[in-house]
Amino acid sequence: MSETKQTTIRFAGTIYHRLELASQRTGLTINSIVTVACLDWLRRHEEQLSLWEKKTDPRHESE
Repeated sequence: MSETKQTTIRFAGTIYHRLELASQRTGLTINSIVTVACLDWLRRHEEQLSLWEKKTDPRHESE
């Protein structure tokens, strides 16, 4: 099994309330909803992230 790590995320009250509602309506835990959202964001931005890693994204030339 690969190494696992954990993190803690703090949300503004309004965002947390929305997550609570989504959790109640879907039966998923808040952690599950947040994890899926993060994985989806990473998938949708995979190409852009690889450009940042290679430092070929023109928006990050000064870094």
